[in-house]
Amino acid sequence: MTAADLIIQNGKIATVDRNFTYVEAVAVRDGWIIDRGTNEEMAVYAGPATRVIDAGGRLVLPGANDSHMHAAHTGFTMSPSFLDFNGPKFNSLKIIQDAIREAAAKAGPGEWVFGCGHVDANIAELAAEGRPLYRWDLDEAAPDVPVVLTDFSLHNLTANSKALEIAGFDRHYPEIPHSIGAIERRADGELTGRFIEWGAQNLLLEKCPILSDRELEDCILRVQRALNKEGITSHTDILGEGGEHLFRGTWGSRVIDLYEKLAEEGRLTARCSIGVFSAILGQASYDAIIRGTDRVRLPEFKDRNWVKADAIKFFVDLGGPTWQRPGIRPEGSFASSWDGTEEEQIKEITRTIVELHRKGWQISIHSCGGGSMDCCIEAIAQANRRYPGKDLRHFLIHVDDQTEATAAKMAKNGILAAIQPTAANVVFGWNTPVLTDKEQIFNYQRYAELGEIQTGGSDSTCFSMNWRQGMQFCLTRTTVDGYCARPDLAMKREDAIRLYTINGAYQEHMEHLRGSIEVNKAADFQILDKDVLTCPEREIGSAKVVMTICGGKVVYEA
Repeated sequence: MTAADLIIQNGKIATVDRNFTYVEAVAVRDGWIIDRGTNEEMAVYAGPATRVIDAGGRLVLPGANDSHMHAAHTGFTMSPSFLDFNGPKFNSLKIIQDAIREAAAKAGPGEWVFGCGHVDANIAELAAEGRPLYRWDLDEAAPDVPVVLTDFSLHNLTANSKALEIAGFDRHYPEIPHSIGAIERRADGELTGRFIEWGAQNLLLEKCPILSDRELEDCILRVQRALNKEGITSHTDILGEGGEHLFRGTWGSRVIDLYEKLAEEGRLTARCSIGVFSAILGQASYDAIIRGTDRVRLPEFKDRNWVKADAIKFFVDLGGPTWQRPGIRPEGSFASSWDGTEEEQIKEITRTIVELHRKGWQISIHSCGGGSMDCCIEAIAQANRRYPGKDLRHFLIHVDDQTEATAAKMAKNGILAAIQPTAANVVFGWNTPVLTDKEQIFNYQRYAELGEIQTGGSDSTCFSMNWRQGMQFCLTRTTVDGYCARPDLAMKREDAIRLYTINGAYQEHMEHLRGSIEVNKAADFQILDKDVLTCPEREIGSAKVVMTICGGKVVYEA
């Protein structure tokens, strides 16, 4: 009998296979599952060098997947000098200014101070004046050191006067196309320091020093360790020419090569599927996206189960559900990332989707509002009709404004929904009044019953990587602030688990290699201290990961 490298025994092992089977034990060799069954059946694989892990009756699940996040950027936000303003305690301008003042005092020559996570409406002084953060607010704390802060959405950036000076921005800087973004001005033409969307932010941050390869590697390894602590063994990242200068290069194309380098060196502790942000300068247009895609040069991925890049990512909505359906959006309002009238934008977005489909790329689209979703769904349906026979599994990210009708259309056309329940856990109360189905939004169980494949992600660094918090929201439909609507639309526990396991693998065309605990699949597991399949619903989010195993190796142990 061939000996196993690793055996997990005495577990409640939820395999997440087709029948959601439970077994007691699983055997692993060379990073792959070679058998599963009872303790007695797996004991025959024990040899002198076999590591035997006693799960002690705990729940064992496949390693989790984060189907949408900004991983290297999240790793950057975890670096010691980064200012993290996430959370309710950052509710005054003074608190933020004090932190900036301290960071600026420690900054060396040529260094910029970076931070993110604040919510303008939560800062008392800004809320009282009904305005966002401006450069003058930052100047008070750091007049001589360049400072850049992005809000919790990342779509809005505020730079202080020193950063503007270094980057060559003043009131005479020319206006830029809407599809690149916006450089905000006062009525008198003076710049406020706010840069909206990726193209505008690229223009500013082009003058900011990019992290070294070693520092970028540290960002990757740092975030992967944090993901492992949450039981996550595979994740996405968004990287490419469209983010070349964003956030000190953590959105840039060099990071793709570094993922592959780390994989070949055996240093990754989680697998990564990359969405290529190909749009030149980050501009939302057919020309920028298609020309940028033609310029993509990827490394040779030696093991695509560790690193691959098959998807093109682009943006349609602005930060949130800004392109709503007619009759839902306020009279006269309409906003997306693209130029032109609504009719012109639909035509341009459709051209882009059809061409990327023709070229054989999987398409990953930031689409929040109902108008945006309807446009993209119809465009993908058209692409399927014109160039049939391609199993590309295009997916929409966020899809806040889903309805039963749109979910059915997505299922019909093989379009996946990359949702973020940990985001819904925060924004549910904000979104309910402004979206099509009001209190029936985020009806994940019904969408699954209609055949739509949904995957669970965090959109980190914007929201929590704790997938159990997302699962808890799926079941309770109650936010961290206590807002609850239509709890009768709760998701089934097994389907919520599938969001973060086998469905994520399916999105990545990897369901034959991972996402469930089956023979000949990758040995990726997590062991929890609480049984999230039976414990009270409101305790799911507080469940801790005891151990995470990726490729048969223990990568986290509490």
